[in-house]
Amino acid sequence: MKYEALPPIAGFGLSRLPAPSQGDIFFDFEGDPFVGEGGLEFLFGYSFLDHEGKPTYVGDWASDRREERAAFEHFVDFVTERLKSYPDLHIYHFAPYEPATMKRLMGRYASRENEVDNLLRAEIFVDLFAIVRHGIRASVESYSIKKLEPLYSFTRSVPLEDVGAVMARIQARLEMADAAGVPDADKDTIRGYNKDDCDSTAALREWLEALRASLIAGGEVIERPVPKPAEVSEKLGDWQKRVAVLVGRLTEGIPDDVAERTLKQQARWLLAFMLDFHGREKKAVWWEYFRLRDLSAEDLLHERAGLSGLTFKEAAGGTAKVPVHRYSFVLQDTDLRPDSELRSVGGQKFGSVVAISHEDRTIDIKKRGDTAEFHPEAVFAHKSMDRDERPEALFRLGQYVAENGIEGAGEHHAARDLLLSTAPRLKGESLQVKGEDRLKTATRVALALDQSVYPVQGPPGAGKTFTGARMICALVRAGKRVGITANSHKVIRNLLDEVVEAAGEEGLPIRCVQKVDEKHQENDLGSLKFAKKNEQALDALRTNSSVGGGTSYFWARPDARLSVDVLFIDEAAQMALANVLAVAQAAQSVVLLGDPRQLEQPIQGSHPDGVGVSALDHVLGPHATIPADRGLFLAET
Repeated sequence: MKYEALPPIAGFGLSRLPAPSQGDIFFDFEGDPFVGEGGLEFLFGYSFLDHEGKPTYVGDWASDRREERAAFEHFVDFVTERLKSYPDLHIYHFAPYEPATMKRLMGRYASRENEVDNLLRAEIFVDLFAIVRHGIRASVESYSIKKLEPLYSFTRSVPLEDVGAVMARIQARLEMADAAGVPDADKDTIRGYNKDDCDSTAALREWLEALRASLIAGGEVIERPVPKPAEVSEKLGDWQKRVAVLVGRLTEGIPDDVAERTLKQQARWLLAFMLDFHGREKKAVWWEYFRLRDLSAEDLLHERAGLSGLTFKEAAGGTAKVPVHRYSFVLQDTDLRPDSELRSVGGQKFGSVVAISHEDRTIDIKKRGDTAEFHPEAVFAHKSMDRDERPEALFRLGQYVAENGIEGAGEHHAARDLLLSTAPRLKGESLQVKGEDRLKTATRVALALDQSVYPVQGPPGAGKTFTGARMICALVRAGKRVGITANSHKVIRNLLDEVVEAAGEEGLPIRCVQKVDEKHQENDLGSLKFAKKNEQALDALRTNSSVGGGTSYFWARPDARLSVDVLFIDEAAQMALANVLAVAQAAQSVVLLGDPRQLEQPIQGSHPDGVGVSALDHVLGPHATIPADRGLFLAET
């Protein structure tokens, strides 16, 4: 096999190799994505030198979720303890699967979250595939570790031709829930194969170190990566301590096996592990930042969060100190849009998008004072919300349930109904009336809701927005205050516009207010006013407006509690159940509008089973449509 070293680039290739440590670990999973819901990592393999310098291999087998969790926790605890003796250790793996799976398992079991976060923040995981790809060019059809083994003369103890049939038998048994039927001999074969993968990773690391040394001897300058701190802020630790206590109260006496839980127990369990939903989401946002930060301009060409091949064209506004610069870019897919906050390669804050034209392939970027003269080859988008009231709103709900139970009259009744998937509760009305059309049913039920949840589902074109707007007008006519929320200002505005139109058709005087972000430039429009401050929007609702719109950040605020009578969740199939529970505190009753067959909710973190679903998916469960005794299904028109 032939190869050549690529010219060294600071921060990439061989510059990503940390100094070797006696404590280093070489790690590899074996898994099957088709076992149960979400797959199973059935072998956790890792090799290392023990404290006496003796090569050691551990292959923890997991036949089910309980054993998978135990193997995951065992590995994290092993690494955490080993770091005390070898604070400079790293975990080497080949390709991104291992750290990605650790994130997923951490979320699935809501376990060892701080420990895994520390390992990721400190960049303890080292991907040799990325180092190879940016460090050498080799005469192989693909850069898989097995194709590269001739480079460093690695010989496997278990021939690859012996593995395929054994792996297929094991996966078939696991997929059929027959873990007991896996022969010990087959397990031993796969453990041997996995040990070879771990040892091959170690051998590749040694070969790369030798290559690095030879290049330095030839006059090249190749730095080591700068060690990253691993500490999590005290604020995060304090929050997680509070959550852990409340989780314990909510889950006390609940069986580990979901099949053994009652409906009430499952609702409490879901709520318990929803308390840190936003913490897990925020971790995922920062992990994605760290991943994008370390990509080259070439890599960012293939990332939808990035934009590469930038060439400065001209000034396009702004000031001398904070200019707006126009760049052209090469053809690529990108999700960048106006207001996207940008960083350059390496993570430096760069500016924000003013405008982007995919037809002309140009982007206008408002610079910062310290980047006015800097023209990067590539950028990527990253934004993290620092102020978020939703976790505390969920915590207040959790405290109430821990003290008063999940059922019965009292506060947070609609949120508790939603967790239990309870049928809508009405005041003196029946959910169904024979011969009644759907619009009449919807408006009648909206007026009769008794601290409950009413789902309205339908495909595109079925009239969800039309129906929702008429329901809102009926409530306003009856003297009620109504809230509207969704994942975006645009969706909220769309329903508000329909409400204003419907009110005009019905001759109903109406005043609406929408809480928008600080960058919103639009002037007030007759019946629709815009507020940039939370306090202004809430004051308008208390005084002269009967309909208010805002994102979940707005409705989860403590001062928004019970500010409206009914809260409408538009595109509820794209809003996380956790977010709907957080905003339910703003109203006595909740209406869900949506279509679960459209795009899934945008979610970045990994969560325990059932916790990461949307509000509408939670209500529907395995069903395709809402049963007639639980909500309204709008047929396509």
